[in-house]
Amino acid sequence: MRFSDSLRPLAVALAGLLAMDSIAIAASKSHKSPFVEVVGEGTVATAPRETVHKNGRKFLEFEITLSTVRPAEEQPAGADRGLALDTKGRVKVVHDLSCGGASVSFAVGDRIAIGGEYVHVPKGDLIHFTHPADGSCGHGDKHPTGFLRKVPAAPVGLTTPRPAAVVPDQAYTGPPPAGKRPYEAIVAAREKGASDADLLAKIEREKVVYSLTTPEIQELHAAGVSQAVIEAMLRSGRVATPAAKTP
Repeated sequence: MRFSDSLRPLAVALAGLLAMDSIAIAASKSHKSPFVEVVGEGTVATAPRETVHKNGRKFLEFEITLSTVRPAEEQPAGADRGLALDTKGRVKVVHDLSCGGASVSFAVGDRIAIGGEYVHVPKGDLIHFTHPADGSCGHGDKHPTGFLRKVPAAPVGLTTPRPAAVVPDQAYTGPPPAGKRPYEAIVAAREKGASDADLLAKIEREKVVYSLTTPEIQELHAAGVSQAVIEAMLRSGRVATPAAKTP
């Protein structure tokens, strides 16, 4: 038997192993679930419970129903901004307590603000990476910083804001200066997880005249800014007109 004939079975086996590796690599790439970084608010639907995964890390897991959610401005590589986001069914939250995730206490019915990676997986949509991206463990430096916090209830005694239709038009203050418009600071704060209470306090403190246009109001709605906050912006910085004296 020639020497080359004796090596032929080895060559065939080696080629088979290389082919299997190629298939495995292709399969792992094709099974990458679509994802996008999001910010939003929702309501806790199931009681949170602590779990320990096979890697030994602790997680807080529960389900929520999202009332508002949108893609965040900062996105990791490979994110799909056009990914469908579920605001009708339940979405699972997997909050990593071992990677810098703050310990939180939620009950069913609580309103929460959330920022993290929204993922389509075969068993149902989930949001994870709700912890800081400080690189302290895992792949913390590979995703934007997330957050998970309770939305405080509105203080008792506050009057219900008037509908936008009855808020008087703001006085014309001239063309806006070049650069960013004041409303953009509210959008940015909302995307970083600011609650209604935070935004209302900011508006009351700064007393900025926003002079909102219709497209800006639409953008505020799309960013998840509530109607109460928008109405506060419409009232901000205006000086009340004295009532006319009766002759």
